[in-house]
Amino acid sequence: MSARAVAAESTHRRILDAARARFMSAPYEEVTLAEVAADAGVTAQTVLNRFGSKENLLVEGAADFAVEIDALRATARRGDVRSAVRVVLRQYEMMGDATIRLLEQEQRLPAVAEVCRMGREHHRRSLEDLFGDQLPVEAGARRSALNALQAAADVYVWKLLRRDLGVSLAETARVMERLIRGALAPPE
Repeated sequence: MSARAVAAESTHRRILDAARARFMSAPYEEVTLAEVAADAGVTAQTVLNRFGSKENLLVEGAADFAVEIDALRATARRGDVRSAVRVVLRQYEMMGDATIRLLEQEQRLPAVAEVCRMGREHHRRSLEDLFGDQLPVEAGARRSALNALQAAADVYVWKLLRRDLGVSLAETARVMERLIRGALAPPE
């Protein structure tokens, strides 16, 4: 790679990292390109030249973060409920509050709605990958079981337990494991 390409990649990375920090700590509407640019050590025009808009920056930043989430989720053992819950909870402890903030804004902001849609699809695919062998083969039953699984492992379950009820992380893990085992159980 040429020195120029390395510098361009470094600038791109700094902008994405600065945007992530801002979007993780404040509602979308409160984040400005000027703040992201200052944090990244570039001008707002540089951010615009690279991403086109704040909306595009959010979407590309979310896609970039999904790569890290994939790496985290890859540490869960396939079919192992306890391992999967530990990994999901590690993710939620890291970014659950920011995710809840985004979800609260998705009806008003198309870029946020896109990020939320991507997140839901990503979460569902990862759960299907982790537990696919334990899901029913018949399409309707599989879809129903996957819906239950996705609900059991949802960020709102984490929020209810950790934030609303003040439950410990260990108890949250036990509850989510129970919910997931129920979702995977054959229907009666």
